[in-house]
Amino acid sequence: MGKIGILSDTHGLIRSEVINALNGCDSIIHAGDIDRSGVIEALREIAPVYAVRGNADNDEWADDLPKSLSITLDGIRIYAIHNKKHIAEDLSDKNVVIYGHTHKYHEEYKNGQLWLNPGCCGYRKPSQPVTLALLEIAKNGAVSVQRIDLAASCNKPTRNPEKESVLPKDINKIIKKAIRAIKSGKSPEEIAGISGIGTGLADLICRMYLTHPGIDMDGMIRRLEERM
Repeated sequence: MGKIGILSDTHGLIRSEVINALNGCDSIIHAGDIDRSGVIEALREIAPVYAVRGNADNDEWADDLPKSLSITLDGIRIYAIHNKKHIAEDLSDKNVVIYGHTHKYHEEYKNGQLWLNPGCCGYRKPSQPVTLALLEIAKNGAVSVQRIDLAASCNKPTRNPEKESVLPKDINKIIKKAIRAIKSGKSPEEIAGISGIGTGLADLICRMYLTHPGIDMDGMIRRLEERM
């Protein structure tokens, strides 16, 4: 009767493999940490999109995104939020609860409800799988889930070698040193002194690391370059 694409934590990256997996869906639900409006625009080329704001969606384009939403699709009552720890509503009347944030695929039935985390299909740590889900609703209202696993190396983004970087040449080492300092509770000002960089760059690294928990080194460098 209907097929719904479920994804989360794209962190600014919309892979061609993800687009291919979602083709044919009647609607799409994004559980947050979208990072840029272009992701939503690309998904809308496939089907209507329902999205919630994640902790990394802090820019102006995301101002109108709700922190949670309740919708009914093909007779199935669905609730979506980015971090399930922030659920405050009574969800006893929902058939499906969708969330993200952890970057880990999880599928569980509790008290007759399907709780589904599609995992991460955008920028993430190299050790994490690339996943999303397809939710199919039969004519009798039965719900089934298909987990979609994509190769970790699929559609890996590359930086433009012809574009001169505004970042220090040893930015990899700087980021690693800054992350260690962040974990020890240092402030951006302290990190700037420890790493030998400006306070502005130190603040960007701090915010990037804290709001994009699954980001890898290439993803962080790309975002820093976009914001410098």
